[in-house]
Amino acid sequence: MSEVAGLLVFGLAIGSIYSLVAIGFSMIYRATGLVHFAHPDLMMIGGMVGYTLATRTALPMPLLFIGSGLSVAGLSWLIDRVGFRPIRRQAALLNLIIATIGWSIILVNVALFVWGTAPLSYPEAYLPKGRLVGGIVIVPQNLAMLGVALTAMIALQVFFTRTVVGQALRATAENPVAAQLMGIRIERMMMLTFLMSGFLAGGAGVLVASIVYANFDLGLIGIKSFAAAVLGGFGQVGGAMVGGLVLGVVETITAFYVSSAYKDIVAYTLLILVLLVRPQGLLGSGRTRPD
Repeated sequence: MSEVAGLLVFGLAIGSIYSLVAIGFSMIYRATGLVHFAHPDLMMIGGMVGYTLATRTALPMPLLFIGSGLSVAGLSWLIDRVGFRPIRRQAALLNLIIATIGWSIILVNVALFVWGTAPLSYPEAYLPKGRLVGGIVIVPQNLAMLGVALTAMIALQVFFTRTVVGQALRATAENPVAAQLMGIRIERMMMLTFLMSGFLAGGAGVLVASIVYANFDLGLIGIKSFAAAVLGGFGQVGGAMVGGLVLGVVETITAFYVSSAYKDIVAYTLLILVLLVRPQGLLGSGRTRPD
């Protein structure tokens, strides 16, 4: 029983990281209709920035999360302002999707130029260390990751439901045309969406890089967040949260009881089975984003 409890905590911690990036995927899609394939590489940049901050300042994990998140939020805004907005105004959506792939390649090469090719391990103070408490192996770093990620998700939910700006963002996501007719500045809401999604991706990069490594290929892990967003219901923020947590738990349990070599197979098989039964995802409504 204690073994299962430890696995659940670790699975939820990993799943919460997937959820943070998946929320960004869903927010951008709902606001702009764009599938942002460079988003996982923003997470990678967050992990790299977090490594630099950790080695030079020794900040605690919550401050690393915030510092890296703010840095990547600024980068996300810049990419939208320079790379997406001009295309969005005069070209088809397919051109924008191709542009996200181009930015993904650019971000990877920037990381190679700045930080090199070798995997970078966070200082020992940030590495997971298990402690036996009541027969259960507790890893404080996992609890910290879970706490930070859940706090961010709860804060995001409160922002969307209790603030005027959050409700304007939801209105823009539901129906951009109607929102514009009601006086909501669509471009400003899109800018805010890229800022918030970038912040979450940067923070998630710190969390995942602290337990594996910081490297230019860290964005490959972020691809699982896309699967989590689809699993929960693409375009649904709540679905992205649930999809990430489910994927993390399934992966962890499979790696422990079967083999780590098969964890991806089981996770993606689950994704396909769910989509065969519910093509809109676990929490999806089946509605499409209005043009």
